[in-house]
Amino acid sequence: MKIGPVGTVPLLLLGAIGGAAAQASAHPLDVIRRRMQMQSMNSGSSPTKENVSSKKYSNMFTGLHHVATTEGVHVLFNGLGPACFEKIPSTAIGYFIYAFLKVQLKISSV
Repeated sequence: MKIGPVGTVPLLLLGAIGGAAAQASAHPLDVIRRRMQMQSMNSGSSPTKENVSSKKYSNMFTGLHHVATTEGVHVLFNGLGPACFEKIPSTAIGYFIYAFLKVQLKISSV
């Protein structure tokens, strides 16, 4: 099936590439977000002065810096494979459906 100036396969490939790039660029932030959530769960229900001062990551930037310097940059990309396994197909299909509906509804890009 040909949709617009390109076919189905190129649209799916473009969506897959976009999904992989988005996941790879956002994954380090996701790792730090999860670590910050886990540290707040492990610190107890009431934030006392000792718990607040012993926090490992106070914000995203200090978390990125701390992990990169102490554990290595590669740790920020642990789990990227399974995350891409979920993200790439869904983004590819979403991009294809978007392009297909644009053609069917005769909507032009601005």
